[in-house]
Amino acid sequence: MLLLENEYVKLSLDENVPCIEWVGKKFMPSGVFRESEEKCLEYYHKFKEMYAKLQWFVDAREIGSVSPEDQQWVVENILPKFASAGLQKEVFVVPESALGKMVIKNYIAKAGEIIAMNVFDNVGAAKKWLGG
Repeated sequence: MLLLENEYVKLSLDENVPCIEWVGKKFMPSGVFRESEEKCLEYYHKFKEMYAKLQWFVDAREIGSVSPEDQQWVVENILPKFASAGLQKEVFVVPESALGKMVIKNYIAKAGEIIAMNVFDNVGAAKKWLGG
């Protein structure tokens, strides 16, 4: 179910897993990135009652880099709110670039203690891990 879409990101609900999907379309400015994260949190709260095992799927293959400041902002401001709302797992489908992989690994190193996180190179494996 499509929740929000613009030139930078597509947010949807995959009822089969279930998960909130964040799919980046291209590099995004800091403000747009942060707004998309806040929207995911808003949708998570909205659908959590209907889906007790609701998780978070992130497809970061097309976004390039996320600044260290934005990563830290997510770790400090978004993930704790997700965790207190019941999120247990976040999964990433990562970009092919070495830089993109490094960004995700750095993020997980900072945030992996808040919730369980994993990285995959394809959507099928990522969603299977979320649903398991």
